[in-house]
Formats: sequence, structure tokens, C-alpha cells
Amino acid sequence: MCLQHSRARLSPDEQLAAEKSFALYCKPVELYNIIQRRAVKNPLFIQRSLLYKIQARRKKRIQLTISLSGCTNTQAQNIFPLYVLLARPTSNITLEGHSPIYRFSRICSLTSFSEFGNKDKTEATFIIPDLKTLSTSRACNLNIIFISCGQVGQIIGEDNCSGNKVEGSSLQKLEGKCAWGKIATKILASSLEKCVTLSTGVTAELVSTVTMSPSFLEPKFLEQDNCLTFCSHKVDATGSYQIKVRMSAEETGARDLSLSPYSNYSYNDVPPSILPEIIRLRAGNVLFNYKYYNNTMQKTEVTEDFSCPFCLVPCGSFKGLGCHLNSSHDLFHFEFWVSEECQAVNVSLKTDAWKTELLAEGVDPRHQTFSYRSRFKKRRRLETTAEKFRHVHSHIMESGSHEDAQVMSEDDYVQRENGLSVADASVDPNHTVHGNNLSPPTVLQFGKSRKLSAERSDPRNRQLLQKRQFFHSHRAQPMALEQVFSDHDSEDEVDDDIADFEDRRMLDDFVDVTKDEKLIMHMWNSFVRKQRVLADGHIPWACEAFTRSHGQELVQNPAMLWGWRFFMIKLWNHSLLDARTMNTCNIFLQGYQDGTSDPK
Repeated sequence: MCLQHSRARLSPDEQLAAEKSFALYCKPVELYNIIQRRAVKNPLFIQRSLLYKIQARRKKRIQLTISLSGCTNTQAQNIFPLYVLLARPTSNITLEGHSPIYRFSRICSLTSFSEFGNKDKTEATFIIPDLKTLSTSRACNLNIIFISCGQVGQIIGEDNCSGNKVEGSSLQKLEGKCAWGKIATKILASSLEKCVTLSTGVTAELVSTVTMSPSFLEPKFLEQDNCLTFCSHKVDATGSYQIKVRMSAEETGARDLSLSPYSNYSYNDVPPSILPEIIRLRAGNVLFNYKYYNNTMQKTEVTEDFSCPFCLVPCGSFKGLGCHLNSSHDLFHFEFWVSEECQAVNVSLKTDAWKTELLAEGVDPRHQTFSYRSRFKKRRRLETTAEKFRHVHSHIMESGSHEDAQVMSEDDYVQRENGLSVADASVDPNHTVHGNNLSPPTVLQFGKSRKLSAERSDPRNRQLLQKRQFFHSHRAQPMALEQVFSDHDSEDEVDDDIADFEDRRMLDDFVDVTKDEKLIMHMWNSFVRKQRVLADGHIPWACEAFTRSHGQELVQNPAMLWGWRFFMIKLWNHSLLDARTMNTCNIFLQGYQDGTSDPK
């Protein structure tokens, strides 16, 4: 990175504040580095399968147009119709006197020279891989094959041609004597590599000489997966001739370069020896301007090949780089702009998208207890209408008559349909109540503690509370009178039987899980709930303790045993369980199978 000049001279304090402002980039960048390291062995997706990378590769493919000029082929008479096709040999094994068996996917026909007739019948257009792909072993076997049937007067009618494409039903007319030749694309690629300006939208013109040899086209292969082969034994070997083919090549995506002002650049002053490298570097160079200190200062970084500065992933194009940054690095805000001099991205922090975690000094974050809240399914709510609570007796101490207080407390309870009955029942008798105005300190104190102290209770309060029925907050079970007057707080209670029942009910909803797998998950859920396994650092101990507690039961059921081992592998894949603890658990299970383990 290089530091850009600030708008004004900064004092030492301002320089320190600016450095602290730029240091805020370190935490999200460190987070993305951790995510990238974890995704090396277990990637979420394959980079080459991304849509913007596929589109970038397609734009680099070469459009090849083939035609014949009458001026350069004056000696070649009666060669039309001439068929042009792209084919690849199916194997390297050839019989004597036979050509390799070629498989093709598309065939075009030329009916006249390019100077005469309809343009659709004088040119054959194909899309071939880019120059980089043409050098690979698979693409270099691609050949351009020319077949001429004009010597025997076989002419395909206009009803079988659509433009310069030949229908599959007319291919059978190619059977028999013909003349054929080919051009290997690896030779074509070597010629195109010299055209360094091909990626800038310039069309390259090439002329190649093709030797047409008499041969016999085997009829049986045309009907088998678009394959063909030529035999030279069935015809006279004499009578070969040459044709000169004119080819024009251009990149398919080069047509869109004129829309970008960044592509309007002249390379006239660049030496030809370094021109290819200059074009490649300039096309993929992107400037990243990191804004900081209230966007008054910035630092600049330059990446090549449209690479991401955070994870160094090449994105293929400037548009693909924008898709990658917005989808994979959402802790930053990006602004994309293109000018004649450069293509750049302004980067700034989203300060409202993340919060700094506060940890005590010396505390391992892996052992830090965290809170998690999940959205459970909405349960059907019980009726809580005013008519249902008309029978409720007054439970608030009154300053006037007993009847007035009873009416007052009933109206107050109806207005607050889900009011805190136990808290209201625990009001200190020393505080008076007038109308619906409760004393705020009393409500906060007893609403939070929710217990009735024996020192503050009197026989009159006890008599009022005895007339009501109280229920546990979680289990919804009736409470005994001793539990109502006790100091025990029942709000954080967890009934193990009810929790196990709910867990079994939720597991039964899964239809793609076996019975033994459901049982293993239920045993594990019950174990971690009772043992209060809350943090990631508790998992190794919990696995070892679970194995010791249920080892005898697991070895008696092989399906449950393998389910438990698969579950430990899952924990290991998510970096929650270390290999040493997994080995200890398996040794203990093996000891149970052998009858040598001590459950204690």
C-alpha cells in the first residue's frame, strides 16, 4: 500500500487518531483470513463454477470465421459444396489406410466463394476455446475438417440448409467418394499468439493452405453419435489439390470493450517486445482506495488479474470482482468507478455492521459462555379473556373496605391480562394502594424477586393467597401451598421430564433419520442439557463423559454405536472435537466391548 497525501497537515494527535482509524480495517480482514483458512479443506463452493467466472471465460473464447476467396483459388474447380466442421479424434489408434474416427457436433456448408452470392452461404462461423485453453492436451486435438463432394456432383438442395448450417438428415448424402483436409487448432493457436492485440477488439486475419486428399467417407459411422472416418484404399490416391482458406479471428467479448472508457487506450508508444505483458497487466489492474479518518485520508493498493485484495481470489472481470466483493466481504462498503486512466474501487468500513467483543484479559474465547436464542414454533395460546378471570379474588392489600379493594384489584387484573400474579400478591402491606397507583419501588422490588417473605406475610395475606391456584411458569403444573410461600424462585426451573418429552416430540418429526439415530440425538440432547454444556470448549469433556456414561448401552446396539461415532466425526469436522479425545472415547468403547473397561 502507499499512503496518499492528506488534505491538510496533521498534528501529532491527529496523526495518531488517523492511524487508529485505519487500524479498524485489521479486525474484519483478520476475520476473513480465518474464514478463508477454514474453507481450504472444506470449501462451500467450487470457484470455477461461479457464474461470473464462467461468463468471463466465455468472453475470452475466439470466434472464427472461415471463407474461400475466388482470387486465390482459381485452380480449384468444382469444389462446392464444401463442408466445414469442428471435430476431435475419439482415440489415437488408427487402422492402416484409415483416418482416425472423428466426432463432430456442428457442420456448416459453403456453396460459393466469398465474393459472390449470399453471405450466409459463403462463411462458416465457429466458437473455439481461448488461446490459453487451446494449449491444453484436450483442446489441442481439435481439428477443422473440410469435406468436398463436388467431384462426384453431389449437391444438397436448398431445403436441407438453414443458413450455412446443415441439418442432420442431410448428412447421409456425404457418404461415398470425397476429398478432405484438415487444419489443427494448435497450429492456429501458435499463429494467433503473435496477434497480441486480439484481446483489445482487433480482428486477426489469417490465410492457410489445406491439402485436399481423395478418400472414401465410411457410411456406417455417420449414424453413430455424429462420427466419421475416411478410407484411402477405396479410391485412387492421385488427384490431390490445395485450397487457400481465409480465416478471421476475434474475441467474443472484445465487442463490449468499446463501452468502457478504460479500454480506449493507445499502445502505440509501447515496445512490441513487452506489449503482450503490458496489455495483460493493464486489463486486470484494479486500484483499491481504503478510506479512513472520516473519509479524509486514503491508502491505495493495486491488484492484478481482477484479484480480491482480501482473499486473493482472481475474479475474471471487473464485474465479477464486484459480485465477489459484495457477496463475500459485506463488512465493507464498496464504490466502483471506471475512468480512462484506471478502474478503481473505493472501500470504507461499515461501522454499524459489527461490534467489538469485550473479553476479560487472559480469558480464552473458546471457553467463554455465549447466549443463543432460537425462534421456536409458536404454540397455541390459551384463552386469557376478561370473563375467565372474573372469579379471581382480590390479592392486593386495600386501604379502604374489603369490597372496594376486591373490585379495584379485579379491574386492574383485567386491564393487565398477563399481569404478574405472584408479584402482585407479594406487595408489602406497609405500602398503601390508592386506586390503581402502585408504589414504583414496591413493584420493581417484588416483581424482580417474586417471592413472599415470611417476615412480611400476615394471616390475612395467607388467607387471600389460599383462595387462588398458582402454577409453575415453565411446566404449567399446579403449585402446592408450601411452594407458594417458600423463598425458592421457580421462574428458572427446568423440568427434565418435560424437556425430554419435547425433545422426543421434535425428533419424531424427522422422516429421513433412523430410529437409532434419533435415540442417539435424544440421549446427547438430554446429557448436554443436564450437564449444562454451553461453550465449544465443553464439547471434548462432554463427549468423553457421555461415552463413559452410556458406553455399556452403546456397545449392546451396533447401530447406536456407529451413530455415536459418526456424530463425533461431525464434531471433528466442525473443529469442535480434537482427535485425542475421539481416540480416548473409541478406546473406552473398545474396552466395553472386550469387557475390560471400568465404568468408574
